[in-house]
Amino acid sequence: MDIMCKLQAKDKTTESEFVMVDGLLYLDKAGIKRLVVPSSERLRSLFLGECHDATGHFGYKKRSANLVQRFWWPGMLDDAKKYVEICQVCQRDNPHTQAPLRLLKPLPIPGGPGQSVSMDFMDTLVTSKSGKRHIFIIIDRFTKYARLVAMPETARTGQVITLFKDNWSTSNDFRESSRSHYIKPNQDDWDEKLPLIASLYNNAVHSSTGVSPNQLHLGWKPRSALDFLLPENRPSATPGTLEYGVQYEKLLEQAVEHMKKAQQAMIASENKHRRQSSFQVGERVWVKASELGQEFGISRKLMPQYFGPWEVLDIVGDEMDGPTYVILVPGHLRTYLVIHASKLAPLAETDQFPSRRSMLPPTMDGQVDIDDIVDHRDIPVPKPLGRGRPPKPKREYRVRFRHHTDPKEDRWFTREELIEIAPQVVADYERKLKGKSPAK
Repeated sequence: MDIMCKLQAKDKTTESEFVMVDGLLYLDKAGIKRLVVPSSERLRSLFLGECHDATGHFGYKKRSANLVQRFWWPGMLDDAKKYVEICQVCQRDNPHTQAPLRLLKPLPIPGGPGQSVSMDFMDTLVTSKSGKRHIFIIIDRFTKYARLVAMPETARTGQVITLFKDNWSTSNDFRESSRSHYIKPNQDDWDEKLPLIASLYNNAVHSSTGVSPNQLHLGWKPRSALDFLLPENRPSATPGTLEYGVQYEKLLEQAVEHMKKAQQAMIASENKHRRQSSFQVGERVWVKASELGQEFGISRKLMPQYFGPWEVLDIVGDEMDGPTYVILVPGHLRTYLVIHASKLAPLAETDQFPSRRSMLPPTMDGQVDIDDIVDHRDIPVPKPLGRGRPPKPKREYRVRFRHHTDPKEDRWFTREELIEIAPQVVADYERKLKGKSPAK
């Protein structure tokens, strides 16, 4: 280790920070000695696991505090953060904060006035004196021209169709602000004020077109009292003339360009906080527990947030609100294998800590579904100080879980851990090692 070489060379800077005590190297700062951990993945994973896995799987900050008080090695805090990020227990149990799915894709701009309309119904929550409760809003998507229709609490389809034919209209920016300014405090006259509210809205410049809905819809801008004071604001062409037609066509072209710019600005702003789903076939993902069939009356409040990780087998759709995927969910779980992207979360994994302790994946019923032991290894145990016989190696078993056929999902357990949860599996495997048949 470079620090040891500098200490042996009597480097003053190193000697001011590090000290040897009983053959162990410590970082000595502010009167606190912290053990310097050598560049051993197995040893560092052990200490990281003791401060995270064995102490309740708390977050990065709490786990870092446990480490900083006791240990030091270069890049320790970065290692601690990564260790927590890839912890499968934490990924299963904690909510995944993700940006809203799918990028914003607005509807195409209509070719002109009257070619595309949208409709909506608004419940005012107040019944007027004339028995009206709802507002029927009909929208010309190009001109943004709006007309509002008062409706009773219930209406048959035929009545709604008739109202649509009799009242053709647009946009809904007025919904709360304009309505509240002109309605009495007792709110029972709101339907009488709808024509005024619609007129005020239609005469106001719309942000997406740069002109008022009336000017685009009617071809001319209704004049207010102020217009009579300013001659330059009077229309320069008479409706029905060739000059008027040319001006109106130019106005429509300008409105389209304005709408395109407004639409692009809206897309750029909204998509800063959105995401596309990019899971690939073969990738492993987490599945929300709410998508899986409940077993044995287990309360969902006590279950992990997610189960898995399971493999993506296929991508079967690319809907507006995100694609759907075929997931290799174990057969004993009652669920449809095609799952929407909003119900999935990415698996964070790395090969940085191959020696970390096992992260046992729970099943829906809370039991351990161990299929078999597929391998074992003997880990040497350091000989204690003093005389005596060296301790026996510590045996670990590689376990494969039922319905998890991918070898990547195998986990290593100590013999003691496995005997507690699956003693018969251990006994059968050890009989095989001795050349004996498993107990029946």
